[in-house]
Amino acid sequence: MKKVNVIYAFVLGAILFACAPKEKYQTVQNTDENGFRYETVTNDPMGVRIYTLDNGLKVYLSVNRDAPRIQTFIPVKAGSTYDPAETTGLAHYLEHMMFKGTDDFGTVDWQREEDLLNEISNLYEEHKLAATKEGKAKVYAKIDSVSALASKFAVANEYDKLVSSIGAKGTNAYTTYERTVYMNDIPSNELEKWLNIEKERFSKLVLRLFHTELETVYEEFNMSQDNDFRKLNYALMSGLYKKHPYGTQTTLGRAEHLKNPSMENIHKYFDTYYVPNNMAIAMSGDLDFEETIQLINKTFGQLESKDVPKFVAPVEDPITKPIVKEVFGPDAERLSMAFRFDGIGSEDQKFVTLIDGILNNSKAGLMDLNLNQKQKVLRAGCYPSFNIDYGMHGFYGVPRQGQKMEEVTELILGEIEKIKKGEFEDWMLEAVINDYRLGKIRGQESNGRAHEFAVTFANNVAWADNLKMLDELEGVTKEQLVEFANKHYNNNYVVVYKRKGDDNKVVKVEKPAITPVKIDRKKQSEFYKDLTAKETPALKPLWVDFEKEIQSEELKPGVTYDYLENKSNELFKLIYIYEMGKNHDKMLPIAVNYLPYIGTDKYSAAELQKELFKYGLSFGVQAGDDRCYVFISGLKKSFDKGVELMEHVLANAKADKDSYSKYVDGIIKERADSKLNKDEILWGAMFNYAKYGKKSPYTDILMEKELRGVNPDHLTEMLSQLKGYKHRVFYYGSDAKQQVAENLKVNHQLAEQLKDIPEPTQYPELDYNRNEIFFVDYDMVQANIIMLAKDEKLDMQLMPEIRLFNEYYGGSMASIIFQEIRESRALAYSAFSSYRTPAKLDDSGYSFSFVATSTDKVKDATDALLELLNKMPYEEKQFNEAKSNMLKKIQSERITKERVYWTYLSNLRKGVKHDYRKDVYEKVQNQNIDDLNQFFKKHIANKNHCYLVVGNKKDINMNVLKKLGNVHELSLEEVFNY
Repeated sequence: MKKVNVIYAFVLGAILFACAPKEKYQTVQNTDENGFRYETVTNDPMGVRIYTLDNGLKVYLSVNRDAPRIQTFIPVKAGSTYDPAETTGLAHYLEHMMFKGTDDFGTVDWQREEDLLNEISNLYEEHKLAATKEGKAKVYAKIDSVSALASKFAVANEYDKLVSSIGAKGTNAYTTYERTVYMNDIPSNELEKWLNIEKERFSKLVLRLFHTELETVYEEFNMSQDNDFRKLNYALMSGLYKKHPYGTQTTLGRAEHLKNPSMENIHKYFDTYYVPNNMAIAMSGDLDFEETIQLINKTFGQLESKDVPKFVAPVEDPITKPIVKEVFGPDAERLSMAFRFDGIGSEDQKFVTLIDGILNNSKAGLMDLNLNQKQKVLRAGCYPSFNIDYGMHGFYGVPRQGQKMEEVTELILGEIEKIKKGEFEDWMLEAVINDYRLGKIRGQESNGRAHEFAVTFANNVAWADNLKMLDELEGVTKEQLVEFANKHYNNNYVVVYKRKGDDNKVVKVEKPAITPVKIDRKKQSEFYKDLTAKETPALKPLWVDFEKEIQSEELKPGVTYDYLENKSNELFKLIYIYEMGKNHDKMLPIAVNYLPYIGTDKYSAAELQKELFKYGLSFGVQAGDDRCYVFISGLKKSFDKGVELMEHVLANAKADKDSYSKYVDGIIKERADSKLNKDEILWGAMFNYAKYGKKSPYTDILMEKELRGVNPDHLTEMLSQLKGYKHRVFYYGSDAKQQVAENLKVNHQLAEQLKDIPEPTQYPELDYNRNEIFFVDYDMVQANIIMLAKDEKLDMQLMPEIRLFNEYYGGSMASIIFQEIRESRALAYSAFSSYRTPAKLDDSGYSFSFVATSTDKVKDATDALLELLNKMPYEEKQFNEAKSNMLKKIQSERITKERVYWTYLSNLRKGVKHDYRKDVYEKVQNQNIDDLNQFFKKHIANKNHCYLVVGNKKDINMNVLKKLGNVHELSLEEVFNY
């Protein structure tokens, strides 16, 4: 009897368990066919498998068959937070050194090299202890001397050559507060080789070519001194975190620590944190689960685990009153503000995420509508940022002309007060969550999603918790959100004002003189020889048949309807494409950019944005120099509503003088701000000035007086008249082609007779019969230099040589320019050279090179570039490596999804209708270095160059520039034309 009761109870319990509601995201334990245990999470849209090897290494794998490539990330829980207090910047510097090789690769004689590296390490400790400047200089001279001897055994950039040999791209790394992440995008057939390379890289740290890389880090630090955004962020973090390393030290480190590096401390850091139980491998792409985990176990599974010290975070004191700080620099004024919260995984993160979406979602947030759309500020927004120990809700604001930044602060705080009072519509909560979901769907379309795996691991978040966060947001009520806001958003913020002015706190790291390292490109390690000798079955390249992929028909004479099916998800895009832009009518971009500030005869500007946001739709109009787009996108279920709203806005937009007057004020302020930004000065204004002279597409704009004389009704008329021009309609989605066509025939409003596109203004390109130097004075630590040379008009027959030149000369860290300028001579952090392919048949090609260097090294940097641009290094081995890498990239390239259409349109402008990669691939296979040299001699070498130089005149030796050519010191008014 008792036994029966037990059975009955068991059965009843099983029934009740089966009937109970199950957690949507449950972690399930599994075992694959080879006995490897792994976890999955139910309802995971990416189908991630999470393995844990015996040594503690986590492996995240997700399958995506779009292309035979795999995106890889190797995150290490090792960031600047864990830097020793006396050697800040260490984690970041270690990241750089991880590309230098090991005792097996990067060297031709490890035994002899090791003795010298140990001597260099001891010298750096001696250098650190030296009490005087003279004493340090004396030790550094020894370091330089011994480094020259050690470099004879080093193989520079052999890691980059190894990954290039397997067709890798996107090779890079980054360091943050709590993680360092290494990345590669590799062909799927080269997975085993990649794992062998990476296992070797993470097995042992060798600090070879240390002092030349240190020079590079110096340059990066000096670059940061010219970056007002970094200054702003550093000041904000130091205000939020008085005790925690988030605020007390930066990722790049302090200047005094960079001047006194310790190779011993870097080794200790590596040995402590770069262990398998503190690392992960995250992959997404064309992979087989069982095969991949076996290969990872065979390689990384051999690494030994160690106990990792636990970081004990200091507890910050509450912020009880506003903390106000200032930083100075030449860029435009702006402010940054933040409230501090608990870290990742806390309840705070959920509430801040929702509040952030209600305030600023780029469509219908309170700040979007009340500050940006009403033009009370030039720009304002917010963002959540969470680390392990603490998080923050950040805000930014850019003032309008004559507006004080303190007023912008009050306006932002005013919008936060509306959250605290519950002054937002009830439907906003659901709409914000749906908007986040939409963003998640878009983010899952590519292999880049593997980065989410890497970050989740580094932040100590379970994958199930990461997936369910958005679902958990649905449980938050408006009342709870208001209560949270009232508790946490008060006078407990930090605000930093970035004011225009001289920065007397700039610290430049003075670089000691070093002897350039001689690079012998013929040297190879045995590891390199063995790995590259192993043949991998080649992938078969796949060419796009545009006629097959894109279905086209005429909606009516003059309107081509192009259809491309979205087979991946429920998102759609509908785009009207007009082959005219600013070059056809200078008023067109003014009309287009005015649209967000106005409504229609049915909706106010705010109501229109709310309507779009309710349906999860994104609507916009863009106008470039020679093409204009009108688009709507969102979920499939909102397609009909999207077309209806888009057509309604174009036909019924209503202007008003007040919004237009503020709009023009904003344009004038943005133009003034552009003249304060060194990147806009160089890459925008000066680059166009060099190509076209005073009148260019960049400078041929409506002046302030003309803008203020425009009747805003004319702008809305221009938008409504777009329907009168011939154009293309592109649909990308999952609805049937004919179904979309029927909708368009009914709703897409067209004129009876469509007009041809008007002729554009022509801007003749300049020719240079001698070297010209254009110089603009700017308050900065470094000098930024572009060398520009004009070539002939587009010739599609040259595409193979152009792509091969870019691969050989400036395509990666294994390229000629990078090796010579950065690795050998340590002249710059950033240096590259490229041939820019013309976008259209009537455009000219240009070769251009860039270097960001110290002002005292302008001569050395330009001399080195000029030497490389006039005589191509005849390195047959490196050429063959570049050629092989290029072919492997093409073999594994796949043009898929929406890219099919945009590639097709791009090709049409070049006069081809087929996938010309096939022509490139077939021709390059039969080319040798002599063929490339012929291209180099005709299209690169011995050209007259236009040098574009931005730097501080008081620091640059102008005589150096004068020796390069005819110097023109230009004012900002000359290059911007206003």
